Amino acid sequence: VTWRKAKAEGFNSDRALEDYVKIHADANAQAVKLEEKGDVAAAFAAAAKTYHAEFRSDYGYHAQMEPLNAVVRINEAGDKVEVWEGSQAPDESRKAVAKALGFGLEQVDFHQCYMGGGFGRRSIGDYAAECALIAKEVRRPVKLIWTREEDVAQGMFRPQSFQCLEAATDASGKVTGWKHCVVGDGEFLLITGIKIPYYGVPNQAIERRGVSHGIKLKHWRAVGHVFNTFAIESFVDQMAADQGMDPIEFRFERMGANPKARKVFETLAQMSDYKAKRPEGRALGISITERSGSLGAGAVEISLDRASGKIRVHKVWVAVDGGVIVQPAAAQANVESGILYGLSSVLHERITIRDGAVEQSNFHDYNVMRMSDLPEELNVKFVDVDTRPTGLGEIGNPFIAGAISNAFFRLTGKRLRHLPFTSERVLETLKA
Repeated sequence: VTWRKAKAEGFNSDRALEDYVKIHADANAQAVKLEEKGDVAAAFAAAAKTYHAEFRSDYGYHAQMEPLNAVVRINEAGDKVEVWEGSQAPDESRKAVAKALGFGLEQVDFHQCYMGGGFGRRSIGDYAAECALIAKEVRRPVKLIWTREEDVAQGMFRPQSFQCLEAATDASGKVTGWKHCVVGDGEFLLITGIKIPYYGVPNQAIERRGVSHGIKLKHWRAVGHVFNTFAIESFVDQMAADQGMDPIEFRFERMGANPKARKVFETLAQMSDYKAKRPEGRALGISITERSGSLGAGAVEISLDRASGKIRVHKVWVAVDGGVIVQPAAAQANVESGILYGLSSVLHERITIRDGAVEQSNFHDYNVMRMSDLPEELNVKFVDVDTRPTGLGEIGNPFIAGAISNAFFRLTGKRLRHLPFTSERVLETLKA
């Protein structure tokens, strides 16, 4: 085997995050404008008060339960191939196999199988293409299964990011100006969920500053919504607390929440008994959630073990406007699974890269949530509307980080600004 140097050789993910801060501070750094609305400069120049906050998030692994695998058989003539795979995108897997073998699409018969989790990873067919190349060489049917260690080492992660948010408010406390910059690798993967169409802030400037490390990145359940919604909703909560306002009322009165957003927050308040006193040692946090045309509002009730730094989520509520719900049971299961996936990633999951190599290898050092850590309650309610159906597969994930961090503030008076909220980071925040 002849190895060649890769672009990511020597890459250090922790050091890169700090480089992102410098890129954001560099007035000459290349930026891609994502939203330009109104006159942001004038809004900040006339502001009665301005706010500023920074957020970070680490790489995330898909952690699908079933290892990546495929079965490939090439016929004796060598001009036809059959593929058995559990894929999120059978068309893409078919294309990948055809390209690897130099075949036309009509020469590839694809048999779609059930899959044990995908979350964005099972949509390009790279492992099926590898299996096809091996089958071609050995001239026998081949079943290929990647080990967990191979999968983790290969990468294809949710990108890490640095974000800076700034806001301007007028004399009445209304948010009149909004700036949001995200820095990192991944282009489109960085920017989903970064816009705020559900809030009526009149002057907005949203941008991406990109870098390229050679790390393989991939769609991950809700993509950039996870860290972008976290930053947005934590920042909104920060302003509400500073102004001494109820977080929902602040969104209505000072952020200009649109009617759809108002409805989901009103529904959430009712289903969670929002104003009720929580048990001793517990607190409630809220966040908006948005994905694939659906809009929702979620809340969590948490407690904190201050000795260990462990956050425990006891109850979760989410109200979702997903249009007409065609399959209620499947819709609820989809949202519930998104909630659990989000809880695991926000509280536990972290990929780090040192000297160009992934430091984690399996579930002993890439921690995922255990059954014993599941919430006591998951409460999902769909707003009754007659609009077209919209996506529900990922709406359960984006609100989790913001809701937990906002609840944490209510318990401690301190803010978590770096995903995931591991016990070590929680203890550091408490000591700060």
